[in-house]
Amino acid sequence: MSASKPLPEATLSEQVTTRIARLITEGKLKHGERLPPEHELCRALHVGRSTLREALKSLAFAGMVEMRHGDGTYVTVGSSKLLERIFTPGLLTPENVDDLCEARIALESELVALCAQRATEAELQELENLVLEMQRSMHHGAECFSQLDVQFHLTIAASSKSKVLAHLLETIRQLLRELVVKSQELPDARELACAHHAIILAALKQSNPRRARSAMRAHLNLFQRRYKMLLRVKDPEFHDHEDSSATGSTSGQLAVPTDRVDSSPQRT
Repeated sequence: MSASKPLPEATLSEQVTTRIARLITEGKLKHGERLPPEHELCRALHVGRSTLREALKSLAFAGMVEMRHGDGTYVTVGSSKLLERIFTPGLLTPENVDDLCEARIALESELVALCAQRATEAELQELENLVLEMQRSMHHGAECFSQLDVQFHLTIAASSKSKVLAHLLETIRQLLRELVVKSQELPDARELACAHHAIILAALKQSNPRRARSAMRAHLNLFQRRYKMLLRVKDPEFHDHEDSSATGSTSGQLAVPTDRVDSSPQRT
């Protein structure tokens, strides 16, 4: 890796993230390839190890690299086409994805809390069936999984018995579906969705509005944070809204009993 000019003092880790990500998306670092050792990257980019490690964690969080303890950092399979798949043309633009994510967090956090208080046994059973179907269809194609994912959220809305709030979610159904389809392009997306939906369901079955609201917010925040990270890689000039979901804080994370979610900071 050739040396480059020293980076400005501001947002060093973000600039390092962008530089490495572009080497990947341009095919200069290929899938399965091991990145140069830390000391070489630090020297080439003129940054310290803490800055470099923060950048690598951001890339790992977005699924572009895999950090293997004691073995180095590797480019993940398919990462060179990840931005292309995520940002394909459609109803959603990078700008309104941010707005839609915020709207979902505000709306669905309250819908799920109301659902926890009002859902009938039959409705809870329907939600459980959807979670089981999602688990069975995890490796059977994006279309089926996306439909089940969207139906899970719409069923929660209907079970809240709040007709106005549920109608608001229904009106953005097509945008919601497109957002779910985009989210599946992220590494481990289906596994994470199944794990998170199971936690949301558990809170609903316990009739616990606080836990249900917290679980839903964490679920929706995860995609928004990963998407924004990729968007900053694609467009360094992008400035997102100043909200808690964009800071990288871990305060809203789910306590999911799976190594994919909790084993390392970059994947949570």
